Amino acid sequence: MKIRLHLTLWYFAVTLLILLIFSAGIYTSMRHLLFRAVDNELRIVVDSIQSSYDPATKKFKIIEKDIEKIDPFTEYYVIIYNVTGEPIYKSPLGQSISLDIPLSNRHVPFEETLKRIVHKSNKWLHPGEKAELAFHGISRKIYYQNRQIGWVTVALSIEGTRKSMAQLVKVILSLILIALAVMAASGYVLTRKALYPVEVMTRKANQISHSNLNQRVEIVHANDELGELAATLNDLLDRLEQAFESQQGFLQDAAHELKTPLSILRAHWESELNNPAVSNEMKEKMIHDIETITRLTHLLNNLLLLSQTEDIRANFSFESISLVALLQDVFEDATTLAELKEQKIELQHLSDVMVNGDRMRLYQLFFNVIENAIKYTAKGGEIMISLSLETGNAIVKIQDNGPGISPQDLPRIFDRFYRVKKNRRQRAGFGNMQNYCGIS
Repeated sequence: MKIRLHLTLWYFAVTLLILLIFSAGIYTSMRHLLFRAVDNELRIVVDSIQSSYDPATKKFKIIEKDIEKIDPFTEYYVIIYNVTGEPIYKSPLGQSISLDIPLSNRHVPFEETLKRIVHKSNKWLHPGEKAELAFHGISRKIYYQNRQIGWVTVALSIEGTRKSMAQLVKVILSLILIALAVMAASGYVLTRKALYPVEVMTRKANQISHSNLNQRVEIVHANDELGELAATLNDLLDRLEQAFESQQGFLQDAAHELKTPLSILRAHWESELNNPAVSNEMKEKMIHDIETITRLTHLLNNLLLLSQTEDIRANFSFESISLVALLQDVFEDATTLAELKEQKIELQHLSDVMVNGDRMRLYQLFFNVIENAIKYTAKGGEIMISLSLETGNAIVKIQDNGPGISPQDLPRIFDRFYRVKKNRRQRAGFGNMQNYCGIS
């Protein structure tokens, strides 16, 4: 999982947790406020009944009816009891249903919040409401000048409050979904923006190779974590460049130091070939030594080529060349080496193919492969060279009946200076030099 997605998921999860906690707090607070408002309304009704008591008539003025007066407790379940516990007033809803609210036995004004369910509808319930309704109610003693004058039970339907809470839940869920969508999008954008410098550093690091080790990653904000990462990466590149330059310097110095004595030896041996005092047998040995020196010189030239810090491809000289003519030149030069081991080299199925490439590098490539085949093929062996054109690609095959390369070594044959492990049946060989013989 990418860091960008990982951070986005964490940001999303933390945001969701915060929203759930915040929403739960809002829901709990609103529920508490709404039900407290219902209970306060019930207390106001009880207080209004208690304050309307007339000691002269021992009646409650608020419930005194006349022809023009409308019952003030139409929406409430109200029952007023006298001091002996007998009901002296019931509101229309109190006459229609019974909530079985017990009278309070406390000696001080006390109220109890109760919940009751009505299992049948009646004319006092709002049309369209379900038969089962929940009520909040209180039962409290009422007093006049510290003397108990009776009891009052009051209840009110809380279906409206429940509907309000249900609507609140829907609103909260909708807001949570919208907030999560916004947070997810903003989290992705923020993490992408925050990690963009890392992407830039990654692209820059991928562009740096042995040919441009002097390039460095740009440090935008040196004081933050990404700036420290860029500085660390640049410091690593500095050490790599120094190590690479030291390696290249060693290769160049070693090659130059070895070329001089080899040139002297070759010149001396070649001059001795014209010496009539030297026997023919010794001259043959000297020719073999000259060939060995030539191969060593060729190897040193390759070392000098590898020691170049610039892109080797910049030194290519591309032109249109015939692969058939090139392979024939390689064949003629390699035949001499093959004859020394009594080996046979054959050109088979050569198609006339023209390519755009560097003739010297291609010659070097094919000659090295054929020379390797000659070296690791037994005396009297055969080497076949073929050229064909398949789906627009020139295919050059060089086959021999030597021991071959073990499967575990095949993936590394293009590594520089790699040698397969020696065993009793097979001599070790070098890997090929990829990227130094070009075709475009």
